[in-house]
Formats: sequence, structure tokens, C-alpha cells
Amino acid sequence: MSAPTPTSVSTPAKSGGWLKAAILGCLGLGGGAAGTYATAIVDQVVKPTKPVANFAVSADGFALTCQNQATGESGWWDFGDGTPLEPFVKEQPITHTYTKPGNYAVKLTVRNYLGDENERTVPVEVAAATQSGPPPSIGSFTVQPVSAAVAPATFKLTADVLNAACCVWDLGDGRVEVTGGGKVERLVTFKEPGTFPISLVAHNGNQGAKQSASAKVEAPRDGSTMAVLKVTDTGSKIDRLTTNESVAVPVPSDKTQTTFAKVVHARPGFAIADATIGDAPPSAKNIKIEVAADKRSAKLSGTWASDLKATNRAAGGSDAIIRVKFTQERSTPQQPSVTTVTGMFANANGAIRADLPLPTAPTGLTGGKREYALEIRTTGSGKSTTVMQVPQAGQPLTFPWSGTQKGPNWSITYNAKIEGDMLVVTWVSGQ
Repeated sequence: MSAPTPTSVSTPAKSGGWLKAAILGCLGLGGGAAGTYATAIVDQVVKPTKPVANFAVSADGFALTCQNQATGESGWWDFGDGTPLEPFVKEQPITHTYTKPGNYAVKLTVRNYLGDENERTVPVEVAAATQSGPPPSIGSFTVQPVSAAVAPATFKLTADVLNAACCVWDLGDGRVEVTGGGKVERLVTFKEPGTFPISLVAHNGNQGAKQSASAKVEAPRDGSTMAVLKVTDTGSKIDRLTTNESVAVPVPSDKTQTTFAKVVHARPGFAIADATIGDAPPSAKNIKIEVAADKRSAKLSGTWASDLKATNRAAGGSDAIIRVKFTQERSTPQQPSVTTVTGMFANANGAIRADLPLPTAPTGLTGGKREYALEIRTTGSGKSTTVMQVPQAGQPLTFPWSGTQKGPNWSITYNAKIEGDMLVVTWVSGQ
């Protein structure tokens, strides 16, 4: 399919006046009363149903297919990549090929022959086919216990993954999780004793690479003491979308109308962060675009450059097509990310301490917030018992922190502070 230029998409002006004039001519009528009569005929008998811009999309690599379910007499497709508009043809699907991966906004605008207009925009994510790309590879794959591997035990999993679109982790206890590639470092805690086969599969299209190891977790030991840290990260993800859109401004039939204005709405759930004018036909001048205070829409305005007859010709018969670059943003609250880290107390350089590595904060979040909860557990007769737990009553836990456990003629003071990327918890015995 050859791509027509934007001005080759001929759509009727947004007016029913020509239809009324035709009816008057056919009936041999004239005058104000006849005009009223013709208006009644148009509104009650001839006037078509409202157009509906309905379609579904499917992408295969860079190729996009739009299943056309719209109604209307005319219209155009805008594929959001700066290519010329494509004409709308009733009941016919349309295909389009993008030149690079990315997020695009596909917009269909349809009209009936009275100029009633309807439009719909559908977001499309186009990804490059990767079957012919380099295969993924996994290097430096390790599974290391944080401290003594006693249940519940935390292991540090590391890998250096290249050429992967995604990574699938099978943790061997029923958990399967998906992460990105690159340098991966994550903390995983196993609650029960056992041997857990851990596998990592890196995917790139139909190609894959796999590495495996195991985590062996022993049963709790009587007389042992453990620190258990729960880290909860919250925040919002900002999705940013930049599109180049064609805004069609109907050329009026009223010769006295010298200005134009059209409101362009943001995509559902998005706010317009910025809007700038791109290409415009010579028929329009003094063009500007203003983003509304609530950022849910933008107003495009300007003046016609010459008499409307010439403007009509310059616009291709009915519409002036003005290109606008939009940057839109959407803030989406993310599900809390909860990581549990455990560490056994042991004697290190004369101090009894547990070193707990802090998880890496999730990337790509705004307004990120991290909350902590800390437990001290002891094991006796094969049973684990919590002897101290903070915070209490909804109070946030901050570091450094200190708490004391007391008994008959004894006490233990626990101290916790952050040192680099570790939380160090120590205990000191007292009377």
C-alpha cells in the first residue's frame, strides 16, 4: 500500500449546510421556511447515525494490523510515528510497518457525511524481533548463604546476564519470578529446611540460556539466635510517552470566521507534560498550543492565513493537518516490594553480631519510601520463638536502634545500625 500524503486524505467539512441546499434544490424550494423544512428532513429522516471509531490492534515485530470495526463515511489513520495519514476505508483492515521499536499511539478519526466526528486512540508497544539477534548468556552465576544456612535462611543470588529480554527464576520451592537482565543481585529467603534447586533461564526471542545451582537449608539449632529483617519498598512508576500526532482542524464554510481552536485530550490515565507545534500547512498561521492547568488536555489555536476559499484548497478540501509533539506522563502506584533477610548471631572479633545485607531499592520509582521491621528469634526444643519485635503500634523503625530484653538477673541489649549496604545487629549481655 502506497502511503498518501496528509493532504490526500479528503474528508468532508464539519457542516450539514450542503445537504440542506441539495434538498432545497431537489424540491425546488427556497426561503427561510423552506430552510426550516429542509432542516427537519435532515434531522429526522436523512441524518445518519453517529460515527464510531472502533478497532483492534495486533503487532508482530514491527508489523501492525488494525482490525477495522468502525462506522463512518470517511476518516483517517494516524500511526503515531510521523508517517503520512492513511485514509479510512469502511470494513477493511489496514496494516502498517514501523521502522523502530517503541511505544506508539494509533489514532482513528471517522466522520459521517454531516461532519459528526469520533476518534479513538490505542497505545501500541512495538518490539523488535530478536530471533536473529545474539543469543543470551549467563556469567558469574552464584548462590551464596548470607550467614549460617539455618531455616529461615537468606541466600544472595548473583548473575551477569547479557542479551536477554527477560530472566525467569525458578527458586525450587514453588516460586517462579521474572526479572530483567544485566547485572543481577537479589536476596531470597527460604523458610523451611531442605535442598532447593535454583535455575535461571535468560530469554531472547526464541533463544535461551540456563544456569542452575542449589540452596541447602538446615533445620534450626537449639540455642541459636537469629535477626530477621523485613524491608518494604513502595513508590510510583512514571510512564512517559512521546508521540507526534496529526491534529485535523476543519476549515469552516463561514467566510467571516478567521480563527480556529481545537481541544486535544490526553490519553486515558495520562497527563500532558509538554506540547510543541511541528509541521503546519501554509493555510494556518499564529499557531500555538496551551496545556490546560489540569494537564488533561491542550488547546490548539491559530488564524487562517488568507481567504477561506484559498485556505480550503491549501488544506486539501476540508481539513488543515497540524503536527503536534506531545509528551505525556502517567503515575502508577506499584505493589509493595517486600524482602526478608535473615542472619545468625555469631562471635566476630569479640562482638556477637549478625550482619544482614540490605536489598537494592527498586529502580524507576518516584516518591520511593522504605520501611523496616526487625525481629529477634531464639530456638529451643526445636521451636523458634520471637523474643523482640519492632516497630510497635505503627511507629516507624529508624536506625540506629536499641532495645533491651530482660529476665531474672540478666538482660540483653540489642543495637542495630546501618553500615554501608549492611544492617549490623549486635548484642551485649548485662545484669
